[in-house]
Amino acid sequence: MLLRTLAETTLDESSPLRSALTFVGEPLIAMLAGFLFALGVTVIRGNNQGEETRRSMTASLQSIASILLIIGGGGAFKQVLQDSGIGDAIASAAEGTHMNLIVLGWLIALLLSLTTGSATVGIVSATGIVAPLIGTGGGLEASLLVIAIGSGSLGLNYVNHAGFWLVKESFGMDLTQAAKTQTVVQTLVSVLGLGMALLLSAFV
Repeated sequence: MLLRTLAETTLDESSPLRSALTFVGEPLIAMLAGFLFALGVTVIRGNNQGEETRRSMTASLQSIASILLIIGGGGAFKQVLQDSGIGDAIASAAEGTHMNLIVLGWLIALLLSLTTGSATVGIVSATGIVAPLIGTGGGLEASLLVIAIGSGSLGLNYVNHAGFWLVKESFGMDLTQAAKTQTVVQTLVSVLGLGMALLLSAFV
């Protein structure tokens, strides 16, 4: 992926070398190449027989298969929520409110992230709504608004977030434990981020 970045910044778009490095630098291709390289080294340099290598690979797949399936299910649920239009409904309702801009950006990002299961959707949508309201303020006010929106997108990380399931399954937690750790910690980070943004805004 580093070679892809260098190629895109230094080589001409018509260069065959750039096209080749861009293809090799695609995340899926790069990960596949890394896997094949590691497998080759294991087979050639290791002392394991072919059957032992196969059993080892099967065992490693078993440990991550459930995580991949759950993350995929979470992503599907997120898409259902997005297609339902709930994000647009929240955005439309927020445009008519009259509150502190930092709090508004944080709240919109929080609600959209919660309802769609995507922090990215929360950030992008909240930014699109509140950016025109900054006016000529810019500077520190805009920076604090960015912090508030980013913080809002982290809060209430629960079952419709793929990241919630990744943490839960990776650490072998049950749903209650994951909620008490992942959800609570993420929400605390979100609230503290809003608090610091509001505190700093007093000096703007």
